[in-house]
Amino acid sequence: MKLDFELMTERLYLRPYKNADVLSLVDAIHTSQEALSPWLTWCTPDYDQHDAHEWIHASQQNWLYDVSYEFAIFDRETDEFVGSTALSNLSELGNSGELGYWIRESAQRRGFATEACAAISQFAFLTVGLTRLEIVTHTGNLASQRTALACRAQFECTARNRIVMHDKVVNGLLFSLIPTDIL
Repeated sequence: MKLDFELMTERLYLRPYKNADVLSLVDAIHTSQEALSPWLTWCTPDYDQHDAHEWIHASQQNWLYDVSYEFAIFDRETDEFVGSTALSNLSELGNSGELGYWIRESAQRRGFATEACAAISQFAFLTVGLTRLEIVTHTGNLASQRTALACRAQFECTARNRIVMHDKVVNGLLFSLIPTDIL
């Protein structure tokens, strides 16, 4: 898949990460650390430009080899970096993938995660050709659960030992999307 790919929504544009996003990514993580760190192990106060550069490089390689698709999310009006969404854990056998997302704290509670997830879900089904997406949330992450439901994902189960968090295995809530849910 090409790295110049872009998805547009009413208020957002989503595109693969570029090297120029390093400072915006680091800033979003630092200013959102308190809100995101309970759910994202890599969201720490010592996350720096080197970490961001390494992650962006890995993300670009993932796109080139169709391993996963990470999108930087931007506000169309302000051009501000507002977060990230990704298709990962792609399974050829199951023709499925996992949908993940996070929004910087200053842009939360504005529907950006729902809007971005709708766009990446259409990309997954129409462009990548997947037939199932899974969203796995921490049992205590109510905002992420609300986003999954707002995206029309169906709650399926509490998946035992589904998430590894700080070397501890915990349960996760499993939601799924199939093409008929959104198309």
